[in-house]
Amino acid sequence: MRVRVKGLDIPPIKDGLVIGRNAAVGAEAMQRTLSIMTHEEFELLNLSDDVIENVIVRSAIIRKVGRDRLVRFVIANLRPIMTKTELLMLDIAVELVIEDTEG
Repeated sequence: MRVRVKGLDIPPIKDGLVIGRNAAVGAEAMQRTLSIMTHEEFELLNLSDDVIENVIVRSAIIRKVGRDRLVRFVIANLRPIMTKTELLMLDIAVELVIEDTEG
């Protein structure tokens, strides 16, 4: 017998979740779960797409990359590999380089 054991991450979503149009769990249920499990703020993005119905993403990520850019990225890069029944977890790495030219 082979068993792989891993601790449950709380919350179960690190940075975001892409929800397929026919996924077993919808955005409303995931938002309720997140509100119970974490104080982190998440935003719901509704997509007009035949494969992807919603994206739930940390508000901090949206502030850094922008809503439109994130939606374009999801549509261009995840939609081609996703099915309508899937839930895809997002682990987003954002690196900001800030330079101060005064001084």
